Amino acid sequence: MCKRGLAVFLILACFFTLAGCGGKKEGAKGETQVTFWYGFGGPLGESLEKMIAQFNAHHPDVKVTGASMGQYAALSQKIMAAIAAGNPPTLAQVYENWTVNFIDAGAIVPMQKFVEGPNGLSPEDLADIFPVFLDGGTFQGQLWTFPFNKGLPALYYNKEMFQKAGLDPDQPPQTWEQFRDMARKLTVDANGDGKPEQWGTSFSIPTIFAMYQLIMVQNGGQILSSDGSQFLFNSPAGVNALQYLMDLVKKDHVAYIAPGAYEHQTDFVSQKVAMIQGHIVSRKYMEPQLTFVPGIAAIPQGQEPAVMLTGTNLAIFSKATEEQQQAAWAFVKWLGEVEQQARWSVETSYVPIRRSALDLDLMQAEFVKIPGLEAVMRQMEFAVPQPKSAEWYAGRRQLEEEAIETTMRGKMGAKEALDAVAEKLNREMAQVQ
Repeated sequence: MCKRGLAVFLILACFFTLAGCGGKKEGAKGETQVTFWYGFGGPLGESLEKMIAQFNAHHPDVKVTGASMGQYAALSQKIMAAIAAGNPPTLAQVYENWTVNFIDAGAIVPMQKFVEGPNGLSPEDLADIFPVFLDGGTFQGQLWTFPFNKGLPALYYNKEMFQKAGLDPDQPPQTWEQFRDMARKLTVDANGDGKPEQWGTSFSIPTIFAMYQLIMVQNGGQILSSDGSQFLFNSPAGVNALQYLMDLVKKDHVAYIAPGAYEHQTDFVSQKVAMIQGHIVSRKYMEPQLTFVPGIAAIPQGQEPAVMLTGTNLAIFSKATEEQQQAAWAFVKWLGEVEQQARWSVETSYVPIRRSALDLDLMQAEFVKIPGLEAVMRQMEFAVPQPKSAEWYAGRRQLEEEAIETTMRGKMGAKEALDAVAEKLNREMAQVQ
């Protein structure tokens, strides 16, 4: 990682509260304490706490204590503050673009140490993990973090609206042109006042950002060059992807920008919108409010099949004692077992990190129960990881706010906005390389 990235990381840590940082408390006699910080709450947090409780019940010599930070931004801030204070947790969720900072700060230990240790993984176990997951945790030729909650994009659609529009409810769009054509047919403006009673689609700015990335990659584009030295998101593939999304709103009038991060999901649930792109986990949040059975499908494709992988990995921190590190690894290894991965997937809809978990009876029953879910999960075969560069940690926010949102709000053209942000980020990167 560049010196600027590490310096920013350490400076930022000084600004965040140190209250509540995880200490190394002694537990019951012979019981090794593991503090585990994670970023999600709600039903996902509840599911994880169930897993923690089950592990603890079957491992009396280890006590894992989970602590939800509520969201990933808070998790990142809390970890940075704890590292600066010399009191990090034993184990935590981390994104790939946080990891380089942690490695350079000496804050975490490589998972390679445990994978190859006496209580490690067999070659068969490693071969069963989707390679893209292991690649995401590999830095400098070593596995530093272990895959955990991994997700993929999914298309949700209203089958009844499809039928009323003369569309086959069992044939969701396979390409982005089909998506546009179907969105036109699904948009209903009964009185012609320019304010449709029913929209073909809707998206939030974060969703547009996600769609932009995957459409770009599907058409041969890259966020970052292979050697990590230059941002390339302003390529023709990137410009065309953003222009397509803007056209859905400004030219085709089949979409609108939802005001909040998840308002498009609320509008889908209330049947104001016929199709939305979401996350594979989105249905867990929508299900309690749904009054209809939605269709779920794999995302439409471009010139080549590709989807952007999302989710975090697990890191073990170097301040923990050797005994705590080994206990944390025991928990990580247990979470990665085939049976646990199937249970975790059914509970949360995250993709199992183990390929063989998809074939277990528990998963197959879930696929029968939820048509289309298996196709969404099988997108793993052509999933593309997020950039691991530390520069992407700050750069992605600038791209979303200064290019994607600026374009979608009509303040700049797609090429102009993308070029401006790419030039700015590449100039900053060149100064520190």
